[in-house]
Amino acid sequence: RVHDLTITREGVGCVTFHGLTDCRQLIDCLVEAVVLNAGEVVVYPNQKEKPAVGQGLNKPASIKLYGCHPKIQNFRDEKAREKYKNRVRLMTEEKGAEFVDYDCDRGIWMFRVSHF
Repeated sequence: RVHDLTITREGVGCVTFHGLTDCRQLIDCLVEAVVLNAGEVVVYPNQKEKPAVGQGLNKPASIKLYGCHPKIQNFRDEKAREKYKNRVRLMTEEKGAEFVDYDCDRGIWMFRVSHF
């Protein structure tokens, strides 16, 4: 059992599954179960393999994604930064996640989910 299991894809991001995770059943399927791509994390892409909430990796997690810059990367001023940050917040909440932070300069988006 691993406490706060973290899976990272360098340059893309990481997902930390909170609490203890029994990895014995996950060893053979971890690569397929967690997909980290630019701007997204997908846990259990095959919905048929997704366990009940609270089981396996279908539990609370924190996600940090890198390189999440807007198409137009120059923010004119602090007001423009805050407007974009709020847009990211709303998008996060629309997906049913909890917004943690967005760094406009580094393009780092952080949020939490209660399950996948």
